[in-house]
Amino acid sequence: MTISVGLFLVRQADSSDLERIESLDRLFGNAALTRDYFEAWLHHHPEGFLVAEYDGRIYGYSMVIYLNAEQIRENWFLDTGGGTCSTHTPLGEYLYAVSIASQKQEAARALFIASRRVFIRSHVHQTIIFGRLPRFRQWVESGGYRPETLTRAQKQRLLDLYVNSLHDPYQVFYEGMNFMAEYGVVDYLEGDDESLNCALRLVWRNPYYRPLLYDRAVAAVGTASALPSDSPSSVATGSAQR
Repeated sequence: MTISVGLFLVRQADSSDLERIESLDRLFGNAALTRDYFEAWLHHHPEGFLVAEYDGRIYGYSMVIYLNAEQIRENWFLDTGGGTCSTHTPLGEYLYAVSIASQKQEAARALFIASRRVFIRSHVHQTIIFGRLPRFRQWVESGGYRPETLTRAQKQRLLDLYVNSLHDPYQVFYEGMNFMAEYGVVDYLEGDDESLNCALRLVWRNPYYRPLLYDRAVAAVGTASALPSDSPSSVATGSAQR
């Protein structure tokens, strides 16, 4: 699968890309992932692991999985099966962004566009992102607070103020991709010191959403011998009920 989006070619990642992907992920600082995570993703859901390439060089990667509503705990490790993507549920109604890193903003935009083209189906209710807020710690400290002494309630209050005043360029980027910011989430990604482990929940709602019906029963189709003699042999009847 290869999709052209602007100047970039978006394709499925493979094992030969992992060294470059690791270097891109170091843009996350101390929240960067290791080779073990990427290898697990290739094992559990390779179709959802994409890279954006220009002139033979990878400038970004993204990973998405399908989840059901009850699987989303608003904690990266719980939502993603410890970061392995083992929670991927093919018929899940939510397209969940596990991770994205890019060297160029245009590459990240290409990955988002390609993901919508490839993974959005009528059964997908929403795409969900829990976006990092890498300037949150700096903003908190500039207000005279010591992040290490904050209670959870204090951190949530400051986070609400931060995301409602559009201080973070990541939030501006996501909203520019038609994602709607909903609220800040405390303790989403352990080890993300720049974000104080916090994230912003953003959603894109699928205008073509149609829920899957799991309780359909299809009547048996009659055989040719059971049809009246004057009935065409190609006729078949059946019904579906909810």
